[in-house]
Amino acid sequence: MAKQWLQLSVLLVGIVVVCLLAHQSLAAPQPTEAVENKTNLLDTLQELVGRLRTQRQDYYRQKAEDDAEIQRTRENARLLQTQLDDVHRQEADLDEQIRRYESELRTLDDQSALKTDVRRAVARETAAFIARQKSEIESGIPYKQNERIARLGAGPADANEATSPSAAIQLGRLWSYAQEELRLAGSSETYSDRASLEDDVTPYARYFRIGQLMLGYVTEDGVQTALWLPTLDGGQWRSIPDPGQAAQVRNAVEILDRRQAPGFVSLPIVTDPLPAKRKAP
Repeated sequence: MAKQWLQLSVLLVGIVVVCLLAHQSLAAPQPTEAVENKTNLLDTLQELVGRLRTQRQDYYRQKAEDDAEIQRTRENARLLQTQLDDVHRQEADLDEQIRRYESELRTLDDQSALKTDVRRAVARETAAFIARQKSEIESGIPYKQNERIARLGAGPADANEATSPSAAIQLGRLWSYAQEELRLAGSSETYSDRASLEDDVTPYARYFRIGQLMLGYVTEDGVQTALWLPTLDGGQWRSIPDPGQAAQVRNAVEILDRRQAPGFVSLPIVTDPLPAKRKAP
């Protein structure tokens, strides 16, 4: 705008000078008038030149201010562009993180579903295993049955409960139970406990156990000898009235008590029932 104004001013000055010269030549003034006209023209020209200088100074000063403002605007634009690029990079990083988190979430959901399926499968299998083992314990020798069933009962859990143990914990408990049962199956021992007879007398007896298959006792007074033998409905205590067979039971007790050297023992498998209460020592 200032440049256009300067060009217009120069054009006006030129027009004024031309008009004055033309007027002077046409009017053909007298020498005195010519001098006055010349003086006036010079004054007018000087005034125009002064005004032109002032306008020129104003123009360059305004131009410098405009250039400075343009430079500041460009610097601000570059700064804003840099900030915008940083924002775009951060947005891209956030989008990548969101995609990664979504992928991890899907993986966790799949793992959670698989874990639930595994726990349910383990619960089904362990429930069937526990039922079989409980039936075998109850139909087997009456040796610490409550304790063994309690140890077995620590294994099952409801897979739908949030507080139920994990599949690894359930299997670990059942493994401990299986190890204990294997130890019982491969070991033998003697112990003392009361024996129930037909007259509700409960004298102390010396019991012997061989694995998980045989259990018998001899009362401390040596009067009563019995064996636990399996039957179709589970099993029962059977007395041994025959002195020779009873001696074999006593020999088994003494061998396991290390009061007699190891030897061959022939235990009876068919005897008369003992009319006594079933007792699980």
